[in-house]
Amino acid sequence: MNDLPPTPGEAWAAFVHATQANSKIANIDPTDALKIPGAIAFYCAKDIPGENTFMIKGLMGIMEDEEIFCSDTVKYHSQPLGVMIAETPEIAKIAGDKVKVIYEKMDGLIMPTMADVFENKAFHRIHSSKVFKRINNNEEIILKESKHIQGFFDLGSQYHYTMEPQTCVCVPKEDGMDVYSASQWMTLTQSAISNALNINNSKLFLQVRRLGGGYGSKTSRNVQIACACALACLLLNRPVRFVQSLESMMNSLGKRFACHSDYEVDVDDKGKILKLQNVFYEDCGSSMNESPVQFLSTLTASNCYDVNENWKIEGKVVKTDAPSHTWCRAPGPLEGIAMTENIMEHIAYETKQDPAEVRSTNMKPNSKMETLLPDFLKSTEYQTRNKDIIDFSKKNRWRKRGLGLSIMKYPMHYFGMQPATVAIYQGDGSVSVSHGGIEMGQGLNTKVAQVAAYTLGLPLEKIRIHPTDSFNGANAMASGGSFASETVCYAVKKACEELLERMEPFRETLTDSSWLELVQKCFQSQVSLTATQTCKAGDLQVYDVWGLCLSEVEVDILTGNLLITRVDILEDTGESLSPSIDVGQIEGAFIMGVGYWLTEKLVFNRQTGELLTNRTWNYKPPGVKDIPVDFRITLLQNSPNPAGFLRSKATGEPAICLSVAVLFALRRALESSRADAGLPENWFHLGAPTSPEETLLNSGTSVEMFSLQ
Repeated sequence: MNDLPPTPGEAWAAFVHATQANSKIANIDPTDALKIPGAIAFYCAKDIPGENTFMIKGLMGIMEDEEIFCSDTVKYHSQPLGVMIAETPEIAKIAGDKVKVIYEKMDGLIMPTMADVFENKAFHRIHSSKVFKRINNNEEIILKESKHIQGFFDLGSQYHYTMEPQTCVCVPKEDGMDVYSASQWMTLTQSAISNALNINNSKLFLQVRRLGGGYGSKTSRNVQIACACALACLLLNRPVRFVQSLESMMNSLGKRFACHSDYEVDVDDKGKILKLQNVFYEDCGSSMNESPVQFLSTLTASNCYDVNENWKIEGKVVKTDAPSHTWCRAPGPLEGIAMTENIMEHIAYETKQDPAEVRSTNMKPNSKMETLLPDFLKSTEYQTRNKDIIDFSKKNRWRKRGLGLSIMKYPMHYFGMQPATVAIYQGDGSVSVSHGGIEMGQGLNTKVAQVAAYTLGLPLEKIRIHPTDSFNGANAMASGGSFASETVCYAVKKACEELLERMEPFRETLTDSSWLELVQKCFQSQVSLTATQTCKAGDLQVYDVWGLCLSEVEVDILTGNLLITRVDILEDTGESLSPSIDVGQIEGAFIMGVGYWLTEKLVFNRQTGELLTNRTWNYKPPGVKDIPVDFRITLLQNSPNPAGFLRSKATGEPAICLSVAVLFALRRALESSRADAGLPENWFHLGAPTSPEETLLNSGTSVEMFSLQ
């Protein structure tokens, strides 16, 4: 969005953030700030003509209001309490810092994380959500000689590290306002602005050409920025641009739901699960909006395994004094699959079984994974490489290697509507397509153009994709969850088929004519060459995406740094619409997961609730050297998906669930290091992220092992 050239008279916006959580705002005084040359105006909650909320209850997981600007109680550190408007972004930031705010301190502790909630026994913040299975009271099914295993698993939060920041440009028009918002969900953005400004939806024209990355961060969190920008545009009657800084975004916007799992499992001597209980908690931040616990985390926790009457998986939601958290690539399945895969690793450790064998033992009978796993292990030379890695670690004290396996069954579901319009031009026979999906680097528009060209029988250069807008894409569902490409392509195909059906009578009489001649004949006969279709719930059937990953790492025990030496991924993509795009999506999802498991750590000041890691100086997304040295992606062949669009499957999100294999590989390496250090052979916790610091602390290394010579 920030590629848009400046509009004459354009002003800039910047949030003014609250600096004291768990307090009330007594007074806001922008007088000194507005004396700064170039400062134009300051707006807060009292200036909003409509409702002070950027959420619309009832839409896709939205349960409660969230304020655009804090009006009374500060729910978390850095909550926006107003917006400063100035001639330049620099002046807006400087002037915003000069706004004087008087707070009234409230009683009670500030709890920015779940650890604070558990430590302070703040049970009123914990809300039950979903129970997947109830334990059978017949304990006779549990063998007396079964082995009892229990543990916990911590998965931290994750910032959506997109190349493009949260951005919005609003331009007043004679009949309303043009809004260029970096949005994955125009419908929510349009409705929220309309609600806040107290104007009709029809007076707002939204347009999105593309996003510089999304991962879920621009599904609902962008709406707060858009509402603030639109408010300033309305009140000033001049164009306003709002580009949020990295520090402002990291401080004030929600991130991935952190997760804590407490589990107990009884197994036989082969590692077969006889009874399992997993109670997990997800950090929703300051509101319970968009929680993945009920519909995603709980339902995916069974993964590929045989769930019997003695499984119980219970999810709970925890409110904390942090920004309301939101969807982030594979929200729910990442946590659900990782929790169960970690349990399989724990079982293998305690029973001295191979992790691959434990997974096979607990596999759901007659599932596709029963065939995929042995073939994958054979093709990746699992046994040979595992033996070589063990030998290497035995011979090297300060460099260790490990091999980690993960498998997944990722369920795909569809909801909402995606419209598409296709127009054929009589002048030259070229085709324009507009749809409700959002292109954000996942290759959506490329696939749409391919589908239109394929269906109409035209060369790709004849197809042009227009920016998404709120007229042609009215009431469209959010683009996320990996389903936008399929649903939009389905709607485009239906529209193309409708046009071909209209043209068919003329095609029969013009057997030797060109495409252009056919189009012009239809035009002369007053046949409409524009068609609109919609993909809705029920048009596409649900299905599962299967995947396997084997990761190999080499760890420097003295520093905690590691090198991912090889990664093999096999993913079932059906009949891929665009293999190059799908391979890129799998690679990108996996690397994002590498950051989640190994480097991206959020640290809060537990007294004030302030996020301390709010820039790349201390928050580390993966870089070039984190990419595997040997990165092998294989798309499963001869595996058409009868339920999917053109027999394909989604690829944008599932592969991040496989990245937990890197953590398991790191565990293998640390097990060897700890044995060399003489530590007892006990299970030890590794979670997300296991940074170089945590790796070093878990290696068993101590200063007594070194001598100065």
